[in-house]
Amino acid sequence: MKVQQPTTRSAADLALQAAKAPKPETQPTQAAPAKAQGGQGTGPAATVTLSSRSRELHSALATANASPDVRADKVADVRNRLQNGTYVVDPTRIARGILNTSA
Repeated sequence: MKVQQPTTRSAADLALQAAKAPKPETQPTQAAPAKAQGGQGTGPAATVTLSSRSRELHSALATANASPDVRADKVADVRNRLQNGTYVVDPTRIARGILNTSA
């Protein structure tokens, strides 16, 4: 067995080699299964595990997307109070809301 001495390369040689290397595809592709020594596919080459926080956020997003955009119970309550004349506008509360959202 012949042992070769390590060779040193310049930065220019490394850059040239990198430029000649095949470029990765820009379109996402399905990962090819890993090959065992026998040539059999053993599963995906990589796995992804989401954190518990990520799963929690995903669940919250799914719940928010499933909920209706309009809360019919609130609309009915305000409509009834307007018709009865019992709806009271609080200008201080409105002003605070405007100031809190403008920041």
